Amino acid sequence: MNNYNLNVNRQSNFQETSGVRSTRQVISNVHTLVGGILFGVGVFVFALHFLFDNSAAVLSLQITGGALALSGVIELVIAGFFRRSARREHEKLDRLKSEGRGFPAEIIKIHRHMGVRFGRSVSAYAECSYTNNDGKICLVSSNSFLYRHEGFSPWRSNEEVSNAPHYSGYSAKVYVHPRDPMDYSVEIFVQTPEVQADFDYRF
Repeated sequence: MNNYNLNVNRQSNFQETSGVRSTRQVISNVHTLVGGILFGVGVFVFALHFLFDNSAAVLSLQITGGALALSGVIELVIAGFFRRSARREHEKLDRLKSEGRGFPAEIIKIHRHMGVRFGRSVSAYAECSYTNNDGKICLVSSNSFLYRHEGFSPWRSNEEVSNAPHYSGYSAKVYVHPRDPMDYSVEIFVQTPEVQADFDYRF
C-alpha cells in the first residue's frame, strides 16, 4: 500500500543545504592540479635525456624538463599559499562557532571580484547585517566565495551584481567573539528550493 503525506498548502520555501565553496580553496585546488601535472611531465621529459646520446637532444630535454618541473613547483607553492589562507579562514570560523555567539544575518549586497571566474560562478563576497544582543544593527562582510545565480551572467559588471534584486538562493549567519565585535566570521549557505506539495507519493 502506498503512503502519502498531505500538506494543506502548496508552496515553495528554501532549505539550507551546505556552505559555499571558498574561493581560496578552489584556487588552491586548481594550482595543485596544474602544478602536479607540470611537475610530473617535467620530470618525465627530463628523464628522457638518459635515452639519447645526441648532446643537442640531451640538452634540449634537460632544459625543457627542468623548466616544466620548475613551473610545477611554482604552481605548488602558490597552491600552498592559498591552502594555508583557506585553512586559516576555516579555523577562525570553527573557533568562533565554539567560543562566540551566532546571529542570523541578512545579505545586503554581493560584490564580484573582477577577473576570477569558474564556469558560471564568480568569486564574490557578501555584505551582511545582523542585530546584536543590544539590539544594534551591525554591518559585516564575508570572505570570498563562489557565487552563482540562475539569472546572473558572469560577464556582467560588479555594479550589476550588487544591484541584483534578491539573493534568495543564499543565506548567512555571523559568529562574533563575545568581547570583540571586530572578531567575527560570516558563514554563507547555499539554499535549494523545497516544494511542499498537496500529495507526496515518494517512498
